[in-house]
Amino acid sequence: MSCWIMNYKKIADFLFELNEAKCTPRSGWHRTGIKNAESLAEHTAICAQIAFLLGEMEGADAEHCALLALFHDIGEIRTGDEDWVSRIYKNKNDSEGKAFLAQSANLPMGGKLKGFFDEVKKQKTKEAIIAKDADLLELAVQAKFYTQSGYESAALFIDGMRDNLKTNSAKKLLAEIERSKIDGWWRAIPEITAITEKIFKNKK
Repeated sequence: MSCWIMNYKKIADFLFELNEAKCTPRSGWHRTGIKNAESLAEHTAICAQIAFLLGEMEGADAEHCALLALFHDIGEIRTGDEDWVSRIYKNKNDSEGKAFLAQSANLPMGGKLKGFFDEVKKQKTKEAIIAKDADLLELAVQAKFYTQSGYESAALFIDGMRDNLKTNSAKKLLAEIERSKIDGWWRAIPEITAITEKIFKNKK
């Protein structure tokens, strides 16, 4: 009984740690002038959803792609998200790997979580490659949002990740992301289109 109580305590502590992802900022954006950038939790949520979609598009195990993406960055809760500048002086892979091992070491499902981390890091499976592409595509979507919102330097993040995409679906999606407007999805809703057409008609 005490063993299971100890396990539940470890899991509860892990949940409290995961919750800190909500207030762990994604770094790099501040160098473009953005003050309230996305959090690690926000990045992870969208990344996992993109991974599922890419998995479906590429004929892979979409659920596994999403799981890999969902847990791939939890080490950054302890290490922080190191941007291009800080990586010149630090070894991100070593620090994040150590943090991930420490986080999962005493969990009943720790071995499975470590397997997720190792799979993404080694990039040997189709699902791991897709999870990494999803990570990069989320970066591109966010960069597009910031760029169109007036932070022109954010476009550098798209330029910096473009050649790292591996899957055909991710490459095609990036091209569409770059062509599209961030508000295009809601402007295309028929009811909204009718309203905007009426407004423009009245302005003539």
